[in-house]
Amino acid sequence: MKNIVIIFILLLQYAIANDNYYYKNNKKVLLSPYNSTLRSNIDIDYYQNDAGIVLGVRDRLIVKIKDSKNLAQLLSEFNLTIQKTLSKELYLLKVPNKNLTIDIANRLSQQEYIEYAHPDFTKRRMSR
Repeated sequence: MKNIVIIFILLLQYAIANDNYYYKNNKKVLLSPYNSTLRSNIDIDYYQNDAGIVLGVRDRLIVKIKDSKNLAQLLSEFNLTIQKTLSKELYLLKVPNKNLTIDIANRLSQQEYIEYAHPDFTKRRMSR
């Protein structure tokens, strides 16, 4: 019974986690799923923003916190790990599941101790 409840919670979290926007300069930027036919990029989900730019989303976030004493709380609350420290209060963080990347970035953007948070976007390479 306990396993069924855990599975149900994970499925519910996945169903809710399909945000179609992210925050840039405290403004929502809409995203639409973009079907990429590139096989080499299975680990990247592609989206197109309202300006028509195709962006790839992996399992990484760029987060700037207002005070580094909140870092431990941030990591434990959202089950994140530090992949790289970019500067004193700017971090590249790894999300446990790439399907939650946009959702977690949006939830972090709403926290008072976060200056900004967004996915570590990858631009799609265009062949010449």
